[in-house]
Amino acid sequence: MAVFPGQRAFAAAISRALADALPGSRVPLIGSLGVGTDDEYSDVDLAWVVPDGAVPNAADRLGAVLGAVAEVASVRSAPEFQRSALHRLVFVRFRGVPLFWRLDLQIWAASHAFDTDVPRASGIDWSLPESAAMNAIGEPDPADGWASRIAALVDAAAAREPRLHELASDVHVLLRRHGKDFQSQTG
Repeated sequence: MAVFPGQRAFAAAISRALADALPGSRVPLIGSLGVGTDDEYSDVDLAWVVPDGAVPNAADRLGAVLGAVAEVASVRSAPEFQRSALHRLVFVRFRGVPLFWRLDLQIWAASHAFDTDVPRASGIDWSLPESAAMNAIGEPDPADGWASRIAALVDAAAAREPRLHELASDVHVLLRRHGKDFQSQTG
């Protein structure tokens, strides 16, 4: 696997892989990287605009396509659009890159790209423990002891879903290495 000097290089590699995987698609950079407000803890936000009718197939192939960029640890699709033919919201966690570089990918049918009124088409495949663990990192806590609260949360998530032990371990490493950095950013 390649080594990436930063989130932008990682995002560019993902963008190329997605665009190459589906002719006629485009992959704009969105979120903090797209508007230039990113920092070292920013995730990677992309939109994959695909030809009409291609959203389900694009979502199904996502793990294999992204595996050519970096080893995929987890692919989660937001439940409210899991069965949509027009829009999917997918969260991808990778091995071998910083944990913060989670990919938040919006897959859009070209005729409905960035349409906030796309009807929901819900599914039920969602890991609440993994979602809680990933979203706890770097969150501000007005009280002392926030790092131990995050550690307890990821440990609880891993106890509930054993496949999350590696994620819990990665979070513990981050807390040991960067806990003071998070503390200064959150207050």
